[in-house]
Amino acid sequence: MSDTPRPDVDEIRQDIERTRRELGDTAEALAHKANVSARAKEKATEVLDTTKAKAAVAKDTVKAKAEQAMHVAHVKAEDASLQAQKTIDNLPEPAARRARGIVVAIQRRPGVFIAGAVVSIAVLRRIARRKKGQA
Repeated sequence: MSDTPRPDVDEIRQDIERTRRELGDTAEALAHKANVSARAKEKATEVLDTTKAKAAVAKDTVKAKAEQAMHVAHVKAEDASLQAQKTIDNLPEPAARRARGIVVAIQRRPGVFIAGAVVSIAVLRRIARRKKGQA
């Protein structure tokens, strides 16, 4: 007989079970690694979720900034209206009457006024560029 102790049957069975579990985990990991389409789908889902989250944050940011800009525009429009009214009140009566008519027209159809102002600015810029090119 030898001096080395022999493992008992229970130890051997436990060792075999542990080895089987480790082998099963290794096989499962290898199968997952070999399944490229599943990994690609997982990555795509992950990217999509990240993109959706970032889009939601961007949407909230844009909405907040738009609301802030609307508020600022409203306040500035009120200030401009008060300033225009003060200026009109200081005009001679025929000019004041004509100016009030223009203000009423702008208030009724502000889009037309804004479009006209944009077109006027574009035309004036084009004229300025042409003059600059001739000089």
